[in-house]
Amino acid sequence: MPEPLRTTRASPLPVLALAAVVLVGLNVRGPLAALPPVAAELRADLAVSAGAVGLLTTLPVLCFGAAAPLGSWVVARWGLRAAVMACLGGVLLGTLVRSAGGYPAALAGTVVVGLAITVGNIALPVLIAEDFPAAVGLVTALYAAAFNVGSALTTALTPVLAQPLGWRAATAAWSVLAVVAAVVVVVAHRRTRGGAGSRSAVGATARATGGGGPEPRHPVPVHRRGSTWLLVAAFGGQSFSYYGTTAWLPELLADRLGADPGAAGASAAVFQVGAIAGAFGVPAVLRATGRPRVALWLVCAGWATLPLGLLLAPQLWWLWAAVAGAAQGGGITVVLVAAVARGREVRAGRTGGAAEVRAATTLVQGGGYLLGALGPVLVGSAHDATGGWTAPLLVLLGSVAVLLVAGTAGVPRREPGRV
Repeated sequence: MPEPLRTTRASPLPVLALAAVVLVGLNVRGPLAALPPVAAELRADLAVSAGAVGLLTTLPVLCFGAAAPLGSWVVARWGLRAAVMACLGGVLLGTLVRSAGGYPAALAGTVVVGLAITVGNIALPVLIAEDFPAAVGLVTALYAAAFNVGSALTTALTPVLAQPLGWRAATAAWSVLAVVAAVVVVVAHRRTRGGAGSRSAVGATARATGGGGPEPRHPVPVHRRGSTWLLVAAFGGQSFSYYGTTAWLPELLADRLGADPGAAGASAAVFQVGAIAGAFGVPAVLRATGRPRVALWLVCAGWATLPLGLLLAPQLWWLWAAVAGAAQGGGITVVLVAAVARGREVRAGRTGGAAEVRAATTLVQGGGYLLGALGPVLVGSAHDATGGWTAPLLVLLGSVAVLLVAGTAGVPRREPGRV
């Protein structure tokens, strides 16, 4: 297929393609972060318990894991661009439904949003590998940074919008992002393909790489490679740390330091903003060293500062939250880049194509998010069992250790190509 990055400097194709990736990234986390800031208003309006509200934030993560095979099927069946549009359409529909009725509508809309984002989770890494083969790390970093920009925007601005408009209009307003992203995706696709219809991801890659000729022999399937399962465990450690931290850090600060709600809430903002720097730090390390393991080790060191720092010097929480935030932004980047690399690596005499990349990212994200969904539960259970925060912080430190051990064994020793 044509490669957008090989156009001339004057061509707008790279800018449009990158803008599409960033805008989709804003939509795959932003809608989820819109609910927690208005949870009290939502709970009062719908007359439901705190647990019922918590289910609205847990369901999407469960979808990311359990529905990953469905997302992979949609990408394989419909093609990459159609799958991305389905993601944006589902986010738009689910966001509006979630805000339109009672609790059943909120549940239904949340499930639609979760399923739609699951499709995007699978499609975007494959799309990046296909459209930006020489810049997978950098573009993945842009995509990961957009996660956190979207989360920060919706977290900060939803309460502001809710004051004059109410929680329903405030959360529904973010559907505009899906519309804008869809327009840019369509325009970028038309400019890239000259209006040609979308091809399937597998077929496009096969033609781009000279596919169609005889293969020496069948490669080992992705799900039978040890490196894939190691990356599942690594992504699980990353996700567990992230969701366990975001669920309990504000309450931890309130209990241990007597922080008021404003200060406790600020920890979430510091954590999310720090991730933007971390996402771009991984490509910088890869450029400097060519060794993904170095990036992984720096990520793990950053993650470890949060539980260790809160145990030893909790008054510096803002520093530990910023460093760990950078680590979580870098962590998802390094594991996704590694999953793409493992899918594309040469096996049985041929380079893996989009089908292998899709299979690798599906398994890594699906299994990893299922493990990550346990984070809030196990961290909270450790707190309930002990009545303090030392055990929960040690649980988080253990998940960082899983990321370190499994990631070191699972990521490639050297970067397959410069990013």
